[in-house]
Amino acid sequence: MSEPKRVHPISMFIDFISDAVSMIKNFIIPFFVLIFVNSNSSIRFYAFIILGVLLLWKAVSTVLAWRRFTYRMEDDEFRVESGVITKKKKYISLERIQTVNTSEGIFQRIFGLVRVQIETAGGTDGPEVSLTAITKAEAEQLKQSIFNRKKSLQQEEMNDENLDIPDPLTAQQPVEKEISVSYRMGIPELLLAATTSSGIGVIISGCLAIYTQIDEILPLDGFLKRFSFLSHASVEIYAILIFIAVLIAWILSVGVTALQYANFNAKRKGKDIIITRGLIERHQMTIPLARIQAVKIKENILREPFGFATVMLVSAGGSITEKETSSVLFPLIRKKKINELLTQFTDQYQLAPESELKKVPKRSLKRYLISYGFVPLLVGIILSVRFPPWGYLALIPLPFALFFGYLAYKQSGYVIKDQLIQLTTRGIGKTTGIVLRKRMQNYTMTQSYFQKKGRVASIHTFVKSSALLDSFGVHHLEEEDAARVCDWYSYETNQST
Repeated sequence: MSEPKRVHPISMFIDFISDAVSMIKNFIIPFFVLIFVNSNSSIRFYAFIILGVLLLWKAVSTVLAWRRFTYRMEDDEFRVESGVITKKKKYISLERIQTVNTSEGIFQRIFGLVRVQIETAGGTDGPEVSLTAITKAEAEQLKQSIFNRKKSLQQEEMNDENLDIPDPLTAQQPVEKEISVSYRMGIPELLLAATTSSGIGVIISGCLAIYTQIDEILPLDGFLKRFSFLSHASVEIYAILIFIAVLIAWILSVGVTALQYANFNAKRKGKDIIITRGLIERHQMTIPLARIQAVKIKENILREPFGFATVMLVSAGGSITEKETSSVLFPLIRKKKINELLTQFTDQYQLAPESELKKVPKRSLKRYLISYGFVPLLVGIILSVRFPPWGYLALIPLPFALFFGYLAYKQSGYVIKDQLIQLTTRGIGKTTGIVLRKRMQNYTMTQSYFQKKGRVASIHTFVKSSALLDSFGVHHLEEEDAARVCDWYSYETNQST
């Protein structure tokens, strides 16, 4: 692939639409005010002229950018040339390339094309290279060419290192059998995952954010006056309206989750895990086993009583713009089946039964109840004193907070098995992290003044996650247990052992 290539011409249209939507989204509020709220016709006219000029310039620059963008593989490098005004050349060593992921948006699927994103070690703001639209055959050829050549380079490097030190046992070692296993989420699991997802909170917070932005700019007084009769409505009417609003948000979250995880398929091929998902826009990402830093298991309050959980892979590399769903290995799975599949997909990671966890001591119960109940109690008291009798309703969250505090006390703990440590904690939902010792970036044991008096401590560990760090920890653990984990992690202790 030494000849420079261009992406498919439809990429001009896709990039133009994407850039135009991004531009309009950034300036939608001032343009909305100038065009629809403002009553001066001259200002409206000039606003339309400015918008048209911006869109015309974006269209011209998109065509020029497509003409100047080329890519090729040459001299063990992936080379990209681009730039409209300033010509840019980017040469990426094949050894630095971590993954080659593909996705199919609506326009790519119409023309039988895919988007290819190339990620390297240390990428932060996004993929190192993004090819908006190329044929599936070209994408597969590109992926195979990169990884075959990368494998050859690694093999040559290993041969050079072992050239002077022949190993007579190497020829006697059996060839490692390539593992191939797959997991597909069916329609019943998809519907259950969608209906029990926690996306309703995101929907509600998003609606509130939009409302606060619009309320600052648009005159909503007239709109609110039409519903002024609700100020005299009964409590039952308010309860019904709140129920309807929550129901609509739940339906939207179900739809969003179903679109994200439709056609979900995870398979292991040799040393790679390939995850495919999406209905309208299909995504495919490849995670090498060597990049896996930890396994995270999440159980929200809707799934936990029925024995279901979500299993995620914390992997190094990638970018901070990647969403959490990109690392989901099993969107919905029964806990009793996790070990069976996790062993087949990852080799080294296993979930220990909860009965083997070293739990926090009984004297930590009051600390969990205080940490969970203090803020709801304080807010409830203030509102009750300031706004009686309606302020008393602010005390309703208090028993729920104490209940979750008790659950956190009962379920928090750790267990060490050889080179694995498993840490379990919870906020509203339960989170379990399984980490290899060699993947831990650091280990921290902290003690406040009151914890020291109670002979307890909090422990935390961090692992690489995209361009950031992901953390796992347990609060108010027995002081001796925290020190025991420190000894297990300590390099000096392991060396002497």
